[in-house]
Amino acid sequence: MTRSVDDWLEALLQRDPNRIEPGVERCRRITRDLLGDRPQACVITVAGTNGKGSSVMMAAAVCRAAGYRVGSYTSPHLVDVRERFLVDGEMVESAVLVRAFERIDAHPDSGALTYFEWLTVAAFLVFSVSGVDVWVLEVGLGGRLDAVNALDADLALITAIGLDHQDWLGDGRETIGREKAGILRAGQPAVYVDPEPVEAVRETAGRVGADLLSLGKDFSVSATCSPSENPPLEKEIRPVFGLVRDGQTVCLPQPALMGRHQWDNAAGVVVLLQHPRSPLAIPDEAVWRGLARVRLAGRLERFIDHGRTVIFDVAHNAEAARTLAVALANPPVGRRLAVFSALDDKPIEAVVHTLAGCFDAWWVAPLGEPRAAAVRRIEGALIQAGVARVHREADLVGAYNAALAEAREGDEIVVFGSFHVVGPLRARLDTRENAGH
Repeated sequence: MTRSVDDWLEALLQRDPNRIEPGVERCRRITRDLLGDRPQACVITVAGTNGKGSSVMMAAAVCRAAGYRVGSYTSPHLVDVRERFLVDGEMVESAVLVRAFERIDAHPDSGALTYFEWLTVAAFLVFSVSGVDVWVLEVGLGGRLDAVNALDADLALITAIGLDHQDWLGDGRETIGREKAGILRAGQPAVYVDPEPVEAVRETAGRVGADLLSLGKDFSVSATCSPSENPPLEKEIRPVFGLVRDGQTVCLPQPALMGRHQWDNAAGVVVLLQHPRSPLAIPDEAVWRGLARVRLAGRLERFIDHGRTVIFDVAHNAEAARTLAVALANPPVGRRLAVFSALDDKPIEAVVHTLAGCFDAWWVAPLGEPRAAAVRRIEGALIQAGVARVHREADLVGAYNAALAEAREGDEIVVFGSFHVVGPLRARLDTRENAGH
């Protein structure tokens, strides 16, 4: 009897999903055996600390608007593992994913793969059989030794670098940047998008011979542009910011993702896809339409629940917390209430310190995960940050319901932290009818 996707996942989870064994040789060998030397598609690899998921989805949306069939691979998922495997913006059919799992399982060395490696090879197989033109792949951890890096990318994007996964990647941004830059290849068109760039990325690009363009050096973002010179293609799409390169400013629309930081991400995607040496043909029209239509769950995503505004965001490190704080700079009509929890290996104290002043009250609860942070640690961090109102609940649903019950007209609830916070709580709302309010 054929296993279901859930059956396969249960089996994989029993292999310890938290096991990390850096190295690409296992994936490279099995991928080569199953697919051959390289896919008949343009491969785009996206590494970095923050902005990876947004950049993947923007690149996929723009490529689709240009007429390409696109497969995108991201991680982790919020509710359904098939969220990781999108073909032309839709989750892959369960049967296709099951067949990929079966092919991997039949390989004599499949037992050596970690949970993430297994899913990564599955993505390669899914996109191969789906016949897509462009693969957009998000690196899971680091770059140099990440499973995604088993494939040599045709185009590479490195987003903003921060402090995360330090046990594996090193303590400083330079060290982490060097690991992220491991996705670069000789002669490869590449873009680095970081408001505070680290030299290690540029040094690595120079050493390997990648054709790297960098934010602040080769292109920049302007808060002003001249819409008369670059009229929008559709009346409802209005120019918002300018992409400055080669001495010229091109107007671009606000990406359909909240936050000023998305301007940088969008600019990096456009510069990469329109890189002089890119194998893709991406007209300005596709850029406009793609950016205006992109969607990404759990990143400053707005809903309405019982008449109250609810924002979901997976900010779980210091840099993402600063980005969220900027996005929350304009207060709501009423109060702003937080529902928060995190994994124990995250910089909870730094996250809480950055966001303490953004909220009038906090609701916290433990995660049902092996790596969950103790609630006493979260409470201690909040008290240390000067937060006066902290409510502890037995579980996430209880925390969310308590915050919703207290919220009055004009109040805003922000659910943030781990994917394990956003995923389960977001799933309780009717996302198709509710998203985008």
